[in-house]
Formats: sequence, structure tokens, C-alpha cells
Amino acid sequence: MRRALICFTRPPVPGRTKTRLMPLLSGESCAALHTAFLRDIAAVCGRVDADLYVACAPEGDWRALEEIFPAALDMFPQTGEGLGERMHRALAWVLSLGYDACVLIGSDLPELTEAHLIAAFAALDEADATLGPTADGGYYLVGLKKPCRALFTGQTYGCASVYENTLAAVQAAGLRFCPAPPCRDVDVPEDLCRLPGTVRPDSHTARLLKILEWEGRNDG
Repeated sequence: MRRALICFTRPPVPGRTKTRLMPLLSGESCAALHTAFLRDIAAVCGRVDADLYVACAPEGDWRALEEIFPAALDMFPQTGEGLGERMHRALAWVLSLGYDACVLIGSDLPELTEAHLIAAFAALDEADATLGPTADGGYYLVGLKKPCRALFTGQTYGCASVYENTLAAVQAAGLRFCPAPPCRDVDVPEDLCRLPGTVRPDSHTARLLKILEWEGRNDG
């Protein structure tokens, strides 16, 4: 089975990425944290038997992403109005290249492991669609064997029922479904505060958190 992964992200630009973590962190620190997340994701993806693609928000300088994801087969711009349409188009384009299964993930996932991705592809061995839930009612991962626009139409992203609503759309489309494991993402300061005790100590994220903690003590 030919398999593909898509990391769905934006360039780590101060003041334009992870802004919900401000003012707990500065714009520069938010961008550095996003970079650390992406480096950890790139390492995880490199340990999975799947071709890697990066779907980038069109604004910003992509050169940083090229350095972070040297193993990516291609980087391409996100297109379409709204998050759902952009995800649908990214999945549809990569699947059009002849892959049997494609998994799309977000970029705010410092706790992601290769086990999450291996389980998602295993789910697609048995089903047509998979979703990986997050603790806030959303999802960090969506996987398909064939494009299905209905999964992304009429969804309100950022609400506490987006996973439930998307699962209902999967069922309404008549697709066989198998869930992927849950994974926590980082959106708000409360998410960030738990990370020192949950991320791998040898990860880029863990090393940056120690730097930010040291800087915070010295700024105080």
C-alpha cells in the first residue's frame, strides 16, 4: 500500500503563529515554540513508512519549512476558503498522485509519536476514514483512502463538537470508520503549562521549554 503523510502548517513567523499563547510568551518565543513542534513532527514522520508532504499557509516565507522538513517530497500551498476546504484540497491533491491512503496532521502536536501515525494507517487498512481526537473535542488527524468533501463541508472548526460532527459526516457519507488514538494539542496557555511533564525529554520542544523557563526566571 502506497501511503502519504501531510503536515498542515504555516511558517513560524513571530506575531503570526501560536498567537493564542500571547502574552504568556512573546511573539518571538511563540515562533520558536512552533519551530520546535515542527522539528519534532518531522522527526516522527521520518520514522514512519510513508511519503511526507507539507501543506503550507500561503503567507510567509517557506524557507524555514524547507530546512525543517528536508525529507518532504514536496511543499505546496493551502488553497480554498476556510480550513475545511483547504484540508479537503490538500488530501485530494496528494491522493491524486496514486496513494492508497493519506493521513493529514496538524502542527501543534509536541506529544505526537510514530505510534499515533502507525495506528492511523492501520485503521485505514480496515476502513475508509479515520480521525484522531483531541481533548477539546476537535481532531488532530484525519485519514482517507479517497477524497470526501462532505467531511469538511459545513463544519465549525474550533468548537467542542467538531470531532463528533465530522464523525457524523463520515457515517452519513457511508464510509467505513476506524478511530485513531487520541493526542493532545497545544492551543492555549493551559496546554503549554502541562508540557514539561509530558513531552519527551530529548525532544526539541523539551529543550526549548527549559530555555524559556530559564529566561522567565531571569526576566523576573
